[in-house]
Amino acid sequence: MNVISNNERKKSNEVDGRLAIQQRFKLASEFLTPVRKLIHRGFATRKKGKTPFGRAMSYVLLRAVGGNYPDQYVDPAAVRLSEGVLQNPIRTEVTRYGRMVTVEVESLVDNPEGGSEAWDDRLILCAYNPELRVAGINEEKRLREDGSVALELPPLLEDKPVHLYLMVHDRKERKWSNSKYLGEF
Repeated sequence: MNVISNNERKKSNEVDGRLAIQQRFKLASEFLTPVRKLIHRGFATRKKGKTPFGRAMSYVLLRAVGGNYPDQYVDPAAVRLSEGVLQNPIRTEVTRYGRMVTVEVESLVDNPEGGSEAWDDRLILCAYNPELRVAGINEEKRLREDGSVALELPPLLEDKPVHLYLMVHDRKERKWSNSKYLGEF
């Protein structure tokens, strides 16, 4: 007869718990690392002891990692690449032809309810393939007033699915919107 003591059982559960936490951190870090430069801009903070990447990691760990160990995963729709008070466009329409992705947007500029939008807010579009760990961000400055933003994908992503995220920042890049997940295209 095999007898397992409480100490052995407790130790086994502790190891499993640590492995689950380690896997969560690894998944979150691997997902966010290719978009680190964007996160550094979109999660900029002046809070003492808080780094932009640390804040993004915290968000992903709390809201975007799902499943149970060892089958945990990152849900791209729940990830946030920027955080802030600005309003995202109210409507978006995505078109993709090969390497070209275009997003038509509609905003409530001069919102009578006092929304936080301005005609010269900059639109940022990020296309990301987590499996390949490749991301693209629009190089050309596009304003909210322009009504659209386009991105030529990196060559590696030409025939691969990408997750699209849209965000807005003010002209001084001090205020941002929460990134908006547009879907997989």
